[in-house]
Amino acid sequence: MKTRLGAILGTIFLLMMLGVSPAEIDQMIKKADQLEDEGKYKESNKILFEVLKQDPNNQYAYWMIARNYYNIGELIPTEKEKEKLDYYIKCEEWARKGAEKNPQVAENYFYIAVGMSQQALVKGIAKSLALADDIEEMYIKTLEMHPTYRTETDSTEANAHFALCQFYRKVPESWLMKVLFGTRGDMDKAVEHCRKAVELYPDRIDYNKEMGVALICRGNRRNNPKDIEEGKKWLKKTLELPAETEIDRIDQRDSQKILNDLKLACGYSRVKQEEVTEVKKE
Repeated sequence: MKTRLGAILGTIFLLMMLGVSPAEIDQMIKKADQLEDEGKYKESNKILFEVLKQDPNNQYAYWMIARNYYNIGELIPTEKEKEKLDYYIKCEEWARKGAEKNPQVAENYFYIAVGMSQQALVKGIAKSLALADDIEEMYIKTLEMHPTYRTETDSTEANAHFALCQFYRKVPESWLMKVLFGTRGDMDKAVEHCRKAVELYPDRIDYNKEMGVALICRGNRRNNPKDIEEGKKWLKKTLELPAETEIDRIDQRDSQKILNDLKLACGYSRVKQEEVTEVKKE
C-alpha cells in the first residue's frame, strides 16, 4: 500500500514539475478514449503518445495505444498480411510495456493476448498452436483480475468473454491438442462466453456476430439444427443494428457472408477464412 501511494505521489509531483496537472492528463485520456470510440485510432494514439511524454507511468495510455493498433490492424484488407501482422505485433509490444509499468492493470494482459491471437490468425492457426495455452492463460487472467474499464458501449470484461468465445471456437477440440499444447477448443465454452458478452452489451455488432458464428459452428459440428437456426437469428440481428464504425460495417458484411454459406462459420475470423477439420470433442 505504501509503495503504491508513493508511486501515485511521485507521479503527481512529476506532473507538477512539468506544468501539467493530473486533471489535464485525465482529460487527454478521456479525449483519446472518445476518439477510439469514433473509429479515429491514429488521432487517439497521437494524444496518448503526448500523455506518455508528460506521464511515462500512466496506467491507461499503454493499453489504449495497444487497442488502437489492434483496431487499425483489423481495418487493413486481409490480403495485406504483412501490414496487418505489423500492427498486431505493435499491439502486443505496447501492452507488454504497459504490463511492465503497471502489472496491476488487467487491460495490459488482455491486449497482450489480443496481439498474440491476431498474429496467430494471420500466420494460420495450425502454425501457432504452441501459443494457444499462453493466449488462453492471458484472457483468463484478465477476467480473474476483475478489470475495471467500463463505458456504456464497452468493457474489458465483456471483451475478454468475446475473445475467449473466438479462442475456444478456433482452437481444435481434439484431445491430442490438450496433450501436446496444454489446452483445447471447446464449442460449449465458446457459446457460454459469447452469451456472457452479449448479456453485458446486447447491441454490440461484433458480439452478436460472434454469438451467431459460434452457434452455427457448433450446430454444424454436432448436426444440431436448433443451434444453426438460433445462430442465424443472431447474425440477422447484426444487420439490423446501427453501424457506428468501419469495423461494424465489416462485421455486418461478414455476417451476411456467413448467412450465405453457413459452412464458413468454424473457420471464420476478420483476419482470414481458414479451412478447418471439424473434429468432435472426445
